[in-house]
Amino acid sequence: MQQVLSFADQSSVGGGCLHRILKTGRRLADSSFVQRSTLIAGVLLATSGVMLAGVGYWVSGGFDYLSAATYSVPAGFDQGRNVHMPSGLLAGGSSPDAANPSSLNAAYTIRRNVPEVRLQFTVADERGRLIPDLSVSDLRILDDHVPVDHIKQFERMSDLPLRVGLLLDVSDSMKRAMEQEKSVALAFLNRVVRPGTDRAFVMAFGDTVQIFQDPTSVVADLIGAVKQAKGPGDETEFFDAVYSGCVNQWKAAENTPVHRVMIVISDGEDTGSRHMLNDVIAAAQRSEIQIYTLNLHLRKRPYSGDGVLQKLADETGGRFFIANNAREADAIFSELEQELRTQYYVSFRPPDELPGYHALQVEVQNPRKLMVHARHGYYALNQ
Repeated sequence: MQQVLSFADQSSVGGGCLHRILKTGRRLADSSFVQRSTLIAGVLLATSGVMLAGVGYWVSGGFDYLSAATYSVPAGFDQGRNVHMPSGLLAGGSSPDAANPSSLNAAYTIRRNVPEVRLQFTVADERGRLIPDLSVSDLRILDDHVPVDHIKQFERMSDLPLRVGLLLDVSDSMKRAMEQEKSVALAFLNRVVRPGTDRAFVMAFGDTVQIFQDPTSVVADLIGAVKQAKGPGDETEFFDAVYSGCVNQWKAAENTPVHRVMIVISDGEDTGSRHMLNDVIAAAQRSEIQIYTLNLHLRKRPYSGDGVLQKLADETGGRFFIANNAREADAIFSELEQELRTQYYVSFRPPDELPGYHALQVEVQNPRKLMVHARHGYYALNQ
């Protein structure tokens, strides 16, 4: 006999199933695991909704400059990066009116000026005499072989205060010339460095790199440091010494124009440094330091280190000298003093703003045969 259920019986069975389902659901709802999972899922869904809304608003043009890269600007550039953020957003106050896109654009604005390259250099004739009367129209600057369209600033500066690093080689290879080397250094201090206006430090290097006098404007203290300079000299940490002088001694920026130079008295030999010549050149170019090098020997007898000293000077806009004795060195410093205090200054926007090393070349468009002493490159951004 076929069993037939009435509508009431079917309702009773369905109600029992529904009751069991609800009972099971209540037990699951009471589970702490399920509660936590539900809460997490809810938060994720809410966050996703906010992000999607923000992306939609950004696509529609609501946020023009909301993101920005942060970077450090080295010497060689003027830092011009202004960031404005709404105080309400940072302090937990009211945010800009979301219904008014113009108010959002005004609140989230990041303005960044393009960095400018600064360059100091001198120009001399064939006999080494300074040329002080050039105009900006006489100059042509190449940045990575591309002519600079516009020189923003051009000045002829004279009587510049000096920031000098005096580096003495006290290694064994200079032992025979040690007294002469110190006489030359003292001649430089007495002739060139002006008390109260200029500042200088004294560093010596052999097996180690030592500071004998921190930057000071007291010439008597500098003279005393030169006389005391000594050290073990089985090896020569020449590159490490110059690198340290460029990186560690003149960190603070100054409000008035100054000329940063390094006077290195050495035979140019290096036997113990961790840094290489290219590291030293890069450090000097980043710090806008011109390096002047001097070796003590007869001109007719070239030394193996002369090529290193020449390259170091050329790449940083300085000059390389050879002197046989303190008298010749004094004549060199007499000529050098005016050059150190008289510089041309230009600033320009780089044609190519790619980070990394940029080669520089300064040319004088003048019928006269003139020589330019300028650094051969700079480093864009923080490379």
